[in-house]
Amino acid sequence: MLGMATVVNKTLTCFCYWGGQWIVNANGTFLYNGGTCAAVYVKESTPFNEICQKVCGALKINVEGKILYYNIKRDKTKYLILRDDEGATMFFQLNEDDVDVFVEEKGQSNETLPVFYPSTRESIVTDNFTSHGGLTVPSSSHGGTTAPSMQGTQVTNRCSQEMGLVPYLSENTSDILTGKGQLFDSSDLFKQAITVFAAANKFSFRFLDNSRTYYRIVCDVKGCPWKLTARCEGTELVRVISLKKEHAHNASDASTYKATIRSKQVGLLFKNAILDKPEFRPRDICNDFEHAFQCRLTYRQGWRAKERAKEFINGPPSSSFHLVPWLCRRLVESIPDTRAIWTSTDEGKFKQLFVSYGPSIAGFHKGCRPILKLDACFLTGYYRGHCLSASAHDANDGLYPLAYAIVSSENDNDWLWFLVNLKEVLQGRQVVLVTDRNHSLLNGIIKVIGGGGGGECNAWCLRHLRENFSTFASSKGLKADRRKAALKLVNDLAYARTDEIFKLHLRRLYGMNEHLGKWVEDNNSMHWSNAYFPFQRWDKMYTNLAECFNNWIMPLRDMDIIQFMTGHVLKVTDILVRKRVAIQSWKLPVGDKIEEDIKKNQFVARKYMHRPTSPTEFIVYNTARKMFAVKLIPRTCSCLAWKMSGVPCAHACRAIENSGFSIYDMVDPFLRKEMQQVIYDNTMSPVPLHDMPPLSSLGPSHETNYTTVQGDSCTDPVLNPPSTKRQAGRPKKRRIESQTQEKGTVFCSRCRKPSHNRSTCKSAIPG
Repeated sequence: MLGMATVVNKTLTCFCYWGGQWIVNANGTFLYNGGTCAAVYVKESTPFNEICQKVCGALKINVEGKILYYNIKRDKTKYLILRDDEGATMFFQLNEDDVDVFVEEKGQSNETLPVFYPSTRESIVTDNFTSHGGLTVPSSSHGGTTAPSMQGTQVTNRCSQEMGLVPYLSENTSDILTGKGQLFDSSDLFKQAITVFAAANKFSFRFLDNSRTYYRIVCDVKGCPWKLTARCEGTELVRVISLKKEHAHNASDASTYKATIRSKQVGLLFKNAILDKPEFRPRDICNDFEHAFQCRLTYRQGWRAKERAKEFINGPPSSSFHLVPWLCRRLVESIPDTRAIWTSTDEGKFKQLFVSYGPSIAGFHKGCRPILKLDACFLTGYYRGHCLSASAHDANDGLYPLAYAIVSSENDNDWLWFLVNLKEVLQGRQVVLVTDRNHSLLNGIIKVIGGGGGGECNAWCLRHLRENFSTFASSKGLKADRRKAALKLVNDLAYARTDEIFKLHLRRLYGMNEHLGKWVEDNNSMHWSNAYFPFQRWDKMYTNLAECFNNWIMPLRDMDIIQFMTGHVLKVTDILVRKRVAIQSWKLPVGDKIEEDIKKNQFVARKYMHRPTSPTEFIVYNTARKMFAVKLIPRTCSCLAWKMSGVPCAHACRAIENSGFSIYDMVDPFLRKEMQQVIYDNTMSPVPLHDMPPLSSLGPSHETNYTTVQGDSCTDPVLNPPSTKRQAGRPKKRRIESQTQEKGTVFCSRCRKPSHNRSTCKSAIPG
């Protein structure tokens, strides 16, 4: 029948395993060791029995007495049992392209569990925690009380079965606290067991005694006989002395139940989940905890639990500063010509860090244009602070990170210190610095970089200038339409390439409002208008590249300083390798971004006329019949756009069409493929971190003054964390958007017209 859609059956590649042994990796993940492996194709709608025949046939084993497990695309750590035809349908729904299938003898593993357990019929225990679903449940390990946690659990909710999450019902948690004589390997494990047991059985508890040697815990309901006492055995072990399991709760107690939640214990529950998946969100913690215990956590509780879990994985944030001197020395030793410098206070507390890698410095001097974007962004880790950065453009206008610094804030001293070290990296090369007009940064440029004594090399970001202008225009009573027109004139003033064009737009602005014209004259146009800027700016009017850097390091901004440093090395290594490989796929002498700019100018040039005056010189007429002189050999046009940007302007494109020259030969050498190859010809040497000293081996430092890293030193001082006053609550991470940032058009859901919404719609309702 016409119009009927053709249904294409899915085909899965099944990687089949048999005869191996399950082991637990150091990070808590499963590894299948040994055995036989085979691959087979299975089409969708294949019945259960046929799937079993194909899998066992590929492994050359008898299908009788076998049971099949498989993992799911959503989470490769979950293993489900393939039971019947309904399970076979789910087998295809939960996977795409390929799936791992494991075959075992029946009775060799617990078939009632949706999460796969090893064939030893014991719980999966990693660091004395039993992995179950998305959580990690405490398990005892001494004194003959080691019952496999959650053995024989039956789940009635089919959705929970398929997703591998098992709710903790009260009848299934009796083995968490077994009674007198039960041993726990540590007090943390003991307290976590109490938390899980109380949450599963829906009662609150409190400590009557909570010392390092003795614990006495009672139910929080008045008159309830439930009570537990425990004592420390030796240094770490905790032994249960007595446990009264009976509760005496009425209906009112049950309705007012509120779980006793401690972020430390919840963090331990989710430690393995966050270790396997660092992007595990606080909301995921809340959802998984609610599913397991039918108890809802607030977002703040989920966030605090994740922070504590990160501490268990990486250590406390304060300890990370101890290794800064060691890692700086290792960077200098491993990567030639690298500059890694740190400073501290007289009390030995961390103050500043500056890092610039040797390959980045070499690539910048060999092939990058002499223009840098300077900016700062917030760090959202425990000690907050700022990351100062200097970024350059490669030959395809892509991000090329040159240097970064971690400091306390954007104050005068920090920016001055960063610029002093950046000047050493620049090695006397004259560069243009594009900034956001930060007061401390401007003062530092004048003192350190100079550029004529008044910071003439400093170019101001047009976006920040427009924001300040918009605020000023609003204070003078300009409404939205007139303010938008005034902002367009400011944009024209910035891109004006000659004094005459600048003054023309300025007169128009004066005609709109005298105060606006006066504001432009009072804000030194030499720093933001092409007409007066003394150096070639390459038409880079914004600090967008610095914003790209801030977004590029976004995953690192929430980490401690050591994770930031090691993560940044990996990201720079990746960008150098990836772009060096990408150059091989360039089919043109320029990159795709430069090619796009050329095409735009060629499209505009179609409306122009030209007349040659010599083989290399032309007169080009625009649509207004204005004449422009184009000289191909010096690569100049009287509009000055070609010289300032490096890309042939529309007038030059029109002249080049019939000149016999290739338009790619007319592009500035800084923007060509050969220069891109020079920039990324440098490789980043690997940094060995296998011998990084453990934090426990670092004692307190007795030094009083640290300023630089000694490359040949074998002993490094230990830095303490900076003195910061951290605000209460969860740190804010949402970026404050620009006032003048262009936003998407709003369409009304009622009349489908732009620029308004349903609540303000005035259109007539259709009959």
